[in-house]
Amino acid sequence: MKIIIENKVNTPESLLTIEKGETARVEAINFASLSTVRSAASRLNQAAGFIEFEITTPDNGATIIIKRN
Repeated sequence: MKIIIENKVNTPESLLTIEKGETARVEAINFASLSTVRSAASRLNQAAGFIEFEITTPDNGATIIIKRN
């Protein structure tokens, strides 16, 4: 996964750099909050018409696991 930073992290563009079928694990402190990532994934999933991105966290949002289907 490549993190795209302009003035701040561009979360949707960063998610789109994950290859299909791959899973990325990021620290929220270096990327974005869990709510921001979930929101971006939701918008991308809605645009795609299917669940393209699945977001999980093992530790209440400190680490975010992003799976691209």
